Amino acid sequence: MNERMALKIRLEQLEDAEIRVIQEFQKERENIFKRLRELDENEGQQVKASGKPEYVSFNALASVSPETSGGEALTNERKVRKSRSSKKGRSGKMREEAIQILKNVSEPIRGAELQRMIEEKTGYKIANMTSFMKSVEKLDPRIRKPDRGLYEFVNDTANTEEPHQEMEQNENLPEENEAVTEQK
Repeated sequence: MNERMALKIRLEQLEDAEIRVIQEFQKERENIFKRLRELDENEGQQVKASGKPEYVSFNALASVSPETSGGEALTNERKVRKSRSSKKGRSGKMREEAIQILKNVSEPIRGAELQRMIEEKTGYKIANMTSFMKSVEKLDPRIRKPDRGLYEFVNDTANTEEPHQEMEQNENLPEENEAVTEQK
């Protein structure tokens, strides 16, 4: 009982210490933001006096609470966003290039060769070819993987059903499976 009580007391002490540390960090952050605002105001007055073009000030970012989510912050001055379009554009270009290469090749192509061709044409590196090709397969159902490390473009979408899907369909029919096992 004594050890249990001591542990509970220690947990309460730790919680109090955590709260104090968090409050100290918040105070320090507020002081830094306050000083940065003052510096921005001083620079803004100097810019207006000199007639140079005005740039986005730190005030737009400093007025945003830390709880703001999604990388968006609305302020009176401007709307500030985190940019994600370059990554989407890059992967989209790479996927489109993969589809074009597979369309132009008449037989299955090795993943390593396909990766090299995509990287040469786009100038971007593929970190994980398997996951990249899974995203390409989702984008275009005519892309399929006939064997390990091979990819191909199939013009006829009716023949793209995988063999394991046929097996799953057969498992759903218990009467047929029982009849097959009885014959054996």
